[in-house]
Amino acid sequence: MAHILIVDDNLDACQPLAKLLRYVGHDGVCVTSGEEALHYVRSHPVELILLDVMMPGMDGLEVLRILRSEDRFSKLPVIMFSAVADPQFREHALSKGADDYWVKASFDFSTIKERLQPFVGAA
Repeated sequence: MAHILIVDDNLDACQPLAKLLRYVGHDGVCVTSGEEALHYVRSHPVELILLDVMMPGMDGLEVLRILRSEDRFSKLPVIMFSAVADPQFREHALSKGADDYWVKASFDFSTIKERLQPFVGAA
């Protein structure tokens, strides 16, 4: 079981995803801001972060930049999970250090266990 941090300012999106992660054998925890995400990872062991891009205050790309600048988080898998479907933005996020980029509207939740496996292994 992996401990996965979900960062999304919309709890209505975050909580069902956490429930789905528990269903497939992982532990999902929600925070609703970039600041909370940084505080959480600095005080709790996390195997993966699912990180929204568009959030008020500190956005997902800024959180990613800060994580990649800290040695202890430079290899922590981060999947951007966003409503932004622009392929150029996806490439931009990957070039900034995201390990993968999932588009919320087109994501097939029935495949989540398989999609997570390269990052956290089998549950």
